[in-house]
Amino acid sequence: MSYRIPRVAALLACLMTTNVHADYFSPRGPELETNAVVYVYRPAASNPGKKPLRTKYPEIMVDGEGSGFLKYNRHFRLELPAGKHEFVATGLTESANWKQTDRKYILNMKAGQTYYLRLRVEYDTDKMSIGTFRGQYLIFLHAMDPEEAIYQIRETRDDLES
Repeated sequence: MSYRIPRVAALLACLMTTNVHADYFSPRGPELETNAVVYVYRPAASNPGKKPLRTKYPEIMVDGEGSGFLKYNRHFRLELPAGKHEFVATGLTESANWKQTDRKYILNMKAGQTYYLRLRVEYDTDKMSIGTFRGQYLIFLHAMDPEEAIYQIRETRDDLES
């Protein structure tokens, strides 16, 4: 019995010291100097109560190729060659779970730079009445200022984590 208390205490101390701060986000730049990085993210909706399209997710296409699924309150990192790239949030792929129309954004990426694209999904409260939550959405795919994006991404989960 006397050995259990020190073991439990040691285990708790170990768990407490290895815990990474959940709200920490530090962007990583490109690994190759000829590339650029873009973080694509979908923060939680800011409206109170039920969140719009929480269980729905588009596939993010970059230059016509699938790059990942953008689930609610998640983000992922892409390293791409510098140059102009077209990003499309679409439900027109086999594995996407998204009925909304495509949202597109063209980003001219410079080597060595980091960019942020946000898929914003909110209820359009101006068009809603009490009890109507279907089909009343504001959905935008757009570039974000790095200073603001970093604070929003830190509240999301990296899609590569389980």
